[in-house]
Amino acid sequence: MPLDPMPAVMPQPVLGPPPAPRAPHPERWTLPNGLRVIAAHRPGLPQLVIRLTLPAGSVADPPALPGTASLVSSLLTEGTQRLSADELNARLDMLGAAVHASVGHDFTDVEGIFLSDTLAEGIALFAEIVTRPAFPADETERVRAEALDALVARLDEPANVADDRTTLEAFGPEHPYALPSFGTPEGIAAVTREEMAAFHALHYQPRGAFVVVAGDYEPAELRASLETAFADWQGDVPLPVYPPVPPAPRAAGRTVLVPWEDAAQSEIRVAGIGLDRHSPDWIAAGVTNYILGGSTITGRLGANLREDKGWTYGARSAFSAGLAPGGWAAETAVDVEVTAGAVREILAEMRRMTEEPVPEAELRRAKDALVLSLPRAFETPGRIASRLATLEAYDLPRDYWETFPAQVEKVTADDVLRLAREHFDPARVVTVVVGAGIEG
Repeated sequence: MPLDPMPAVMPQPVLGPPPAPRAPHPERWTLPNGLRVIAAHRPGLPQLVIRLTLPAGSVADPPALPGTASLVSSLLTEGTQRLSADELNARLDMLGAAVHASVGHDFTDVEGIFLSDTLAEGIALFAEIVTRPAFPADETERVRAEALDALVARLDEPANVADDRTTLEAFGPEHPYALPSFGTPEGIAAVTREEMAAFHALHYQPRGAFVVVAGDYEPAELRASLETAFADWQGDVPLPVYPPVPPAPRAAGRTVLVPWEDAAQSEIRVAGIGLDRHSPDWIAAGVTNYILGGSTITGRLGANLREDKGWTYGARSAFSAGLAPGGWAAETAVDVEVTAGAVREILAEMRRMTEEPVPEAELRRAKDALVLSLPRAFETPGRIASRLATLEAYDLPRDYWETFPAQVEKVTADDVLRLAREHFDPARVVTVVVGAGIEG
């Protein structure tokens, strides 16, 4: 049988809209002591994540003792008033559980991972860790020494020096966002056990804090376990006070050079003042940033410095979330010989964002990338807890994640141009270079 010389060609499929995210719809209630609870039941993997968030980040550090919040959080799992450090960690091991704490500028988060079969015992132990730490003398000094060693070691890396100097230049020495959330060597060395205990007594309180639970649990057992475990915990968390954020970095429009002996590469940062996480422009700003540097490869910075010039492995930029206006920063590392050229190209790409409307196809790619990455944000109990904590911490609408694609879709080229002019104007940012190859 002769073959058909013109085989049928199927029409090319037409891409539909990105699928809507399937964000969980958690239960919400408040314990008698004022602790808010957000619980997302996700049956399947017999595990649950419990995450307690307190407005006790480094902003709450005593001014003369930066690092207090960080040390307090590190010592939570070093013994309670009932259990030594060894006994506590043996208990966690027996339960197949893990607890760790982290401190940002605005919040302290304590997260526990437990098996569903040991929910009641796990939550009781979690509450004991959070509410009744012992700050034992030997463990306190060991943790302090480890923290100081880590701070010394991190300053051997030019990237860390660049990060620290950039936030200082962006916010100025008077703002708490200028310092790393883990504090300074001087503050960590000086804070006493009594001052740590006083910080805990003042800031680790239920009214003003919230707990998120995500995973496989029996709802009635969860409610009863939380009420029992936290029944004796009483008090109000004082809200931190934020000084005004400067309108622009003190060295805006200039380059700050931090020479690095025998540097083979230069760490480059370009930074300015961003916006607070509750801003109605947050999503549009995210789209705007994605076009410039949200992707290390397809963003304009990456396409220029990495794909076109071959000067770097990656260049990226991001806004930082905060209760007060956070920062915005672009970063990359290049050989010292091309440092000056890389700075010029970064600023040129930023300037182009402020002068030319973004082409529709490029805007489309940025929107699709942001929306299509969203389902991954709800893949695990830990990620669910993190996303729900973001809503609660920044008082965002409860349907924020469901409406996220529609809000992204509303962003126009005019929005991008306006936000680029507000945040990417080279005259309103500071450039920090740690390395060589450029004049300060």
